[in-house]
Amino acid sequence: MAGFFGFFDYSKPGKGVDVDAPPKKPFFRFWELYWRKFTRFILLNMLFFLFMLPIVTLLFQTFNTWFFSILPESVLEELFKSVESEEGGTLVFGMLQSILMAVPYSVPPQVSLLLLAASAVLYGPAMCGMSYILRNYVREEHAWMSDFFAQMKKNFRQGLALGLLELLVLSLLFFNVSAQPAEGTAQWLTASLPVIKYISIFLIILVLFARQYMYVMAVTFDLRLTGVIKNAFAFSIVGLFRNLGLILAEAVLIVVVLLVPYADIILVPFFFFSFTGFLTMFACFPLIHKHMILPSQERKELGEADSDGEGST
Repeated sequence: MAGFFGFFDYSKPGKGVDVDAPPKKPFFRFWELYWRKFTRFILLNMLFFLFMLPIVTLLFQTFNTWFFSILPESVLEELFKSVESEEGGTLVFGMLQSILMAVPYSVPPQVSLLLLAASAVLYGPAMCGMSYILRNYVREEHAWMSDFFAQMKKNFRQGLALGLLELLVLSLLFFNVSAQPAEGTAQWLTASLPVIKYISIFLIILVLFARQYMYVMAVTFDLRLTGVIKNAFAFSIVGLFRNLGLILAEAVLIVVVLLVPYADIILVPFFFFSFTGFLTMFACFPLIHKHMILPSQERKELGEADSDGEGST
């Protein structure tokens, strides 16, 4: 069997590929692969965006609520005056944000909650579907768009558990970070809030590191849920610097989406999810290859060699 479950079998070069050519630097290889599949990345992003739409709406609402809550009253007054003086003015930065912020007010609350619940349920399986396609692109293997739904179905239970667990943990930690002591709160609890916030911020970063590995392991290996989570957190430490670089790169893109006018209507539906997903896969999958696939392949080859030796005696 070539490779581990057929992975990393480079014995058959692709069309137009020189097998004797020296390997490209990661930076150039990343962009070569990205532009080669550019239209498919757009299609993949649009597909994933449909599943994420209610969650994206909630995130935009949360950001705008938080952002305007930290602005001084004088600044808010000036903003409201500018909105009132300009017909069609808005207090949000992007066109997509304006559209999505208005949607919840035009549909019944029960429908909004139902759509949000459906998005939360399908988030993990959709991540599995996208991770499978992106993993194949990194390995320079073909993947059909239909594989997105096939992998959603195949990994539905584990993807569901991983997705709900991720959303629940991040929501609770974000609540800890944003919580303010109410009037009459016990003094000891008020005094401990800064410590809770710092610990929660650290845990948020750790979870964001680990999530970069969870879904690709779910579609690559036959592991229990606890095994996927344990290995993901191990990789969050092993790949600390690349994980930190990825989070910073994604943070820059998020700032652009949230604060640059009209950037969100272009980036979010067509580019953001597939680009950041491919960037993450390109940086993180080599660690999985090195620490999980290669050792398993070596053990398998060693076992076959031992079997051959026993058979010849």
